[in-house]
Amino acid sequence: MSGHETIRSYQRIFRPERRLHQIEGRALPVPGGVPLRWLGYAGASLLAVLMLAAGSVTIYVGLAVGAAIAGAAVGRREGAAVAGISALAGSWLGGHVLGLLDWPLRLVVIPAGVATLGTQATPDGRRADRFALSWLALRLSPRRRSLGRALPPEDTPRVEDASVWVAPDEHSPTLRAGRVRGEGTIAFSTSIAARRSRLRQRRMLVRVHGGRGRRAEIAATRLAVADGETVEVRP
Repeated sequence: MSGHETIRSYQRIFRPERRLHQIEGRALPVPGGVPLRWLGYAGASLLAVLMLAAGSVTIYVGLAVGAAIAGAAVGRREGAAVAGISALAGSWLGGHVLGLLDWPLRLVVIPAGVATLGTQATPDGRRADRFALSWLALRLSPRRRSLGRALPPEDTPRVEDASVWVAPDEHSPTLRAGRVRGEGTIAFSTSIAARRSRLRQRRMLVRVHGGRGRRAEIAATRLAVADGETVEVRP
């Protein structure tokens, strides 16, 4: 699939917005009313502007610590470091810029602009705040994970202490000791020599075929074992 395709979202149909049309019986001079979400965005933006414009180091450090905790939940140590440093630098720079603006821009224009953008913008069909949070989580989280842990970049060796248990199976080229009780058919990958035990006739002894043979031994690759018979493999 090449190029870009438009995927339409019908979220506004299934999730209508709640709007404020009048206050104490007086209609607001806004066509269609004011969305309650717009008021929420405007209030949050105004509070953020007041906090950043105050120029308090305590506020900057608190924002950085909160961002580091959120980044640690997504991207462990690296995510915490990136989120904390970015929040500290961004809050300090934003507070310095806001301090240079006049109060109408800080307290009216910026909150109204952020609220309008937040209610109108739907980059992928979701609300702007949900899109922003998922975008930040995607950037802070590692691209490769295994068992909930971040993996190093590709072509980077990673060695950890571990114990690996290896057990042979039927595909092994080497004949190994074992005991099988019938009824059934046993297939071997190589030729074997089988004979019945002198002490117990219902027991069959199997070894690797080759060398000096014994009496009553037969060479085969498959053995039919009757019910109650036992085959002992003795390499």
